[in-house]
Parts: sequence; C-alpha cells; structure tokens
Amino acid sequence: MRESLAAKKARGERVLVAYYPLCDPALGDAVEAAGVYLQAGADVLEMGVPCEDPRLDGATVRASMERALAHHAAEDAFDAIARIRAAYPTANLQVMCYSSFITGMGADAFARRAAESGANAVLSPDFPEEERAALDEVLAAHDLLSLRFVPYHLDADGIDALRRYDEGYLFMQAVDGATGVQPKVDPHVGENIAALKAAGFAANLCAGFGVSSASDAQEFVALGADGVIVGSAIISSALEGRMAAFIASLRAALDGCGTA
Repeated sequence: MRESLAAKKARGERVLVAYYPLCDPALGDAVEAAGVYLQAGADVLEMGVPCEDPRLDGATVRASMERALAHHAAEDAFDAIARIRAAYPTANLQVMCYSSFITGMGADAFARRAAESGANAVLSPDFPEEERAALDEVLAAHDLLSLRFVPYHLDADGIDALRRYDEGYLFMQAVDGATGVQPKVDPHVGENIAALKAAGFAANLCAGFGVSSASDAQEFVALGADGVIVGSAIISSALEGRMAAFIASLRAALDGCGTA
C-alpha cells in the first residue's frame, strides 16, 4: 500500500479512498461488494468496523453500523476482511475503527488479527494522542501502516505531530463535524492542505467527510487535495442500487482533473 500510493503520487494521479462498512447486510456479500468497489475504481478499500458509538459519523454510517451489529459481533469484521483478501490479493485494504474496538481487544491482539486477516493499514481517528506512539509501535511490529486523521482545526503543533505519518495518505477532515452529505464544499480544508504541503509533506492529502458527488471530488482537487475519501454517499448509492455507477463517476471525475 505504501508503494502503490507513493507511485500514484509520483505519477500525479488522484487517489480514491472508498469506505466500505463491514458486516452490513444491506450491502450484500462482502466479497461481491468489495469487487464492485475495486472494479469501479477505488484505490483503497477503507473497511469500517461496526461500532456502537461512531462519534465522528453521521446518520448514514450510523444506520449501517446498527444493521451490522444487529446480525454480527464487531470481531466478525476480521472474517470478512480475510475473505476479501483471498479474493483480491493485491488490493489496498485498510481498517477503519474507533479506539474502543482496539482497546477492547488489546492493541497487540487487534494488530495480530488485522494482519492475519490481510489488512495493509489501520486508521483510528479518535485514538488518544498520548497513547498513539505505543499503538504505532504495535502496528509496525505487524507490518501495518498507521494512517492518520487530520482534524479540521489544525495548528502548528498538530502539523509537527503528523510528520511521522507522512506516507500512504493523510485523511483530511473537510467538515467541522460528522460525516454525511453536505450542501457545499468547505474551502477551509484547502488551507490545511496548503499548510501541510508548505511544510514539505509528501503523502497523498485526501479530503474526507461530506464528499457526496463527482463535482465535490473535483472541487476538493481544485483546493489542492491529492484525492478524496467517500463513505456516506457510497452507502446511499448502494441502497439505491447504483453503487457501481456512482463509484465509477468519482473515478472518472478524479481522472478528469489531470495530473498533479
């Protein structure tokens, strides 16, 4: 994953990170759904572990997690990841989970299961800052890339803290609030992207939260983003029976932006 995303950046190509909610029965079989995501153009499958209190997520993702937990335990997510990995051995597979899931299992047990299931990377947006270095060490021991969530309100200290995560991609929070469809693109994320680029960051800077259309994706690229992360809008498109076409429209929009 490190290498493939670095290669895309070197070629000036835009990154599409697509959120897939694990264990949600409304999206059907995990392997089939993952295939739709990947074949329609997702560069990274961001696999969300169901959580009872997804504090950063809006109504669409919350409802998806409720459906998942009505039929599965959260740890069933690892079985789904393993099935996806077996079907798509070269795909970029990233786990997205809240800190309560990691601490509930124990960091080493979590990292071991994630690695054994075939994940490449982990993002935990709410993990306590004072405990993050220890988590990073455990993830590295299992050859898992530790990805980082960049908050909407970013200051100089925050930029310095991000320097050891300068590979793969950084998740730029593009909305001052929870995930979900937004009426318009917030230009503030462009200021954060510019600050990181001025500080010499080389990772792909991808805007997430509120990316709900192909035109949104293009607007974020115009603000300096190297790609986008899309979740709620993909789930909604899946429930409406148009997931493949929607993801393909995002891919086409990013490709249409030209090289960076």
